Amino acid sequence: MNKRIRNGALYGFIISIALGLLLANYTATTYEGDLTIITYLPIYDYVVEVLRYGAIGTLIGMFIGWRKNKAEDQGPKTYYGEVFLGVFFLSIGIAALAYLWS
Repeated sequence: MNKRIRNGALYGFIISIALGLLLANYTATTYEGDLTIITYLPIYDYVVEVLRYGAIGTLIGMFIGWRKNKAEDQGPKTYYGEVFLGVFFLSIGIAALAYLWS
C-alpha cells in the first residue's frame, strides 16, 4: 500500500478514536418521578462503539490519502471532496455535541 494512504489511515484511526472517546455515550439516563436513574453500558458495548468511530475514521483517512496521491499523478488538484467531507463531519460533530449537551 502506498505510504500516503497508509499514513492517512493511521492518522484517521488515531484522530477518530480520540473523538470516539469524547463522543461515545456510555450512560443511559431514565427518570421515574423525582428519581434519576443512571445506568452505565457494559465495557464491551462502549469499546465497540469507540472502535466504530475508529473504523470510519480509517476509511476517511484512506480516502483522503488516496485523493492526495492521485493528485500528484494527475497534476493540479481540486479539494472539493475534502472540503465536502470536512464540512459534513464538522456539522455532524456540532449536531452530536448539541444533542449530548441538551
